[in-house]
Amino acid sequence: MSKRIPVVIISGFLGAGKTTFLRYLLKNSGKKFGLLINEFGDVGLDGDLINTCNKCNDYSSESIIELNNGCLCCTVQDDFIPSIQNLLELNSDLEAIIIETSGLALPKPLLQALNWPEIRSLVYLDLVIGLVNGESMLDGTPINDLDEINSQYTNTEIIDHKSSIDELFDEQLEVSDVVLISRADLLSESQFKIVKNRIEKKINMNIPILKSFNGELNLRYIFDLDIKGRSSKNIISDNEEHNHPDLFSDSFQCNYFLDRNQLEIELSKILKEINIYRIKGRAWIPNKALPLQIQIVGRKINTWFEEAPSKSWKPISKGGIELIMIGPDKQSFIILQEKIKEKFNNSSSLK
Repeated sequence: MSKRIPVVIISGFLGAGKTTFLRYLLKNSGKKFGLLINEFGDVGLDGDLINTCNKCNDYSSESIIELNNGCLCCTVQDDFIPSIQNLLELNSDLEAIIIETSGLALPKPLLQALNWPEIRSLVYLDLVIGLVNGESMLDGTPINDLDEINSQYTNTEIIDHKSSIDELFDEQLEVSDVVLISRADLLSESQFKIVKNRIEKKINMNIPILKSFNGELNLRYIFDLDIKGRSSKNIISDNEEHNHPDLFSDSFQCNYFLDRNQLEIELSKILKEINIYRIKGRAWIPNKALPLQIQIVGRKINTWFEEAPSKSWKPISKGGIELIMIGPDKQSFIILQEKIKEKFNNSSSLK
């Protein structure tokens, strides 16, 4: 089976800071992305983003697709599926696909579309990032320019749904794995707490709410999860803003294992007891030709069988598991390891 490509979705209303964040991502991640940009005709990407991004010269027209229909969720079969297929066919070296959605797009249909038969063996959903304008949210609304949003609703005939602003915003937050508060540098600490409290009322527990300064974010939160040995460490570098939250990473290897279904059940139980943002890894299961890839964001678990690189770690016995974790609390890493040893080693599913 060929390697599946991770998909990162960036959502948020007009003025939330999506394009600013995307520019920062392109310039600083060091990775090759396929870009699927879903906006209206007057929000061009090639001219406004790529041409002013001094480290984005490697991005050709073949790795960027702009859809100016305003709402991918209404044109999944006609636009979204062919666009993903085209990106993969024309770019064999992509490390990830970034989808920047229109602020008027309902995100759930896009998430569901990633499981369509045409593409589900080619890509997987890695992360949904929701951006919120901190200044606007301080005034009690996620919209930076309500007149512009209403104008887009009125002037387009493509959008099939007419969800209210509140409904759209609630769904954007509901599916987000991390929420970024843009323009956070313009908020005092007390103002940021007000904005954070308003958002926390709309999201699930343990969804991180992070500050973004002019699009800047500790990108290791998104990408520093390669499977390799390391000791627990703080992954905030010394030259980053002091008021970014502390994030830590750690790795874990053991010879305990479960079959796929039981592993997902037990991990779901463990995740309710700890505070870890992201987990990636592999499980080697006896009598399976390929290792089980594990992708966890918050409490969302995604697994599939896929070949591992030749130099990757392998258990010395019949099976085992390797995980790398990232989160704000090192104690949660310890609890995770203890729970895995307890539940996996003593499980009747072991063979």
